[in-house]
Amino acid sequence: MASEDELIQIVTARSPLRPGVAVGVGDDGAVLDDEPGTVVVHDMLIEDVHFRRSTSPMVDIGAKALAVNLSDLAAMGAKPIAAVIGLGVPPTVSAADVDEMYRGMDAVASLHDMTIAGGDVSRAPVLTLAVTAIGRMAPGVPPVLRSGARPGDGVYVSGPLGAAAVGLALLERPALAVGDPSGPIAAHRWPVPHVALGRALAAVRAHAMMDCSDGLALDLRRMAIASNVAIAIELSAVPRDPTVDELAPALAVEPDVFAATGGEDYVLLVCMDAVQAARFPELTPIGGVYQGPPGLTLLRQGEEVVLPTLGWEH
Repeated sequence: MASEDELIQIVTARSPLRPGVAVGVGDDGAVLDDEPGTVVVHDMLIEDVHFRRSTSPMVDIGAKALAVNLSDLAAMGAKPIAAVIGLGVPPTVSAADVDEMYRGMDAVASLHDMTIAGGDVSRAPVLTLAVTAIGRMAPGVPPVLRSGARPGDGVYVSGPLGAAAVGLALLERPALAVGDPSGPIAAHRWPVPHVALGRALAAVRAHAMMDCSDGLALDLRRMAIASNVAIAIELSAVPRDPTVDELAPALAVEPDVFAATGGEDYVLLVCMDAVQAARFPELTPIGGVYQGPPGLTLLRQGEEVVLPTLGWEH
């Protein structure tokens, strides 16, 4: 089967931009041609691809389905306004289960003063949540795209990485253990999108942003290609959750590699001027943007590291 990036290339070739849309396929969200800008994002959670009902309560499944979309809005710098939900329900899901899922979605929506405004319901072979979220930019503030990184920019992340991947590993392999599993399991089940920070970074005109969903290394490579620049990061500079160092030896993987490739972190990846970035204590510098062939170079203490996989492929 084709990779996710290959499928996106096929879709992009068949999706020309027409009047009314300013940004189409290829970023964290689409942007309508209006003022202030309207941002539309869409993400799906499919049972046994993105979650298992055996390891995640229904309330958490609903919360995560909305939160991952809000992370895309955060990466553009938009304020969440509304969401519509496509719900595919198998016979094994009850009305009470659906009520629990929507309780989780509404808990996230209420934190951001947004409305679940409709959607559709259908029978499906497995539980499927297809969420479209709509956000709005502040007046006069353009959306931040992943294609705006410039040589000379610093590369930053807005939080530690690896906790969600640790949580998933603990749920999938109960024999594994860390001192306190509650934090990483919560990170996997109920991610917290960095919406306020994304809006603040857009207001100061950060050059490029995207959310970190499929793995730091894979997503930064996508940003480098979209921006037509070279990005290099130092693995030792990447902040990671303490449980990564506890669990990685049991998985026979280097902790810095685990943090850079695990995925589902939902922090922001940001390229911007270092002076501006210093105003945001949430940001950790991990590398820089350079002229050169588009792509990502991973370094460990200055030595290049080549990995067989950079992240999670859907």
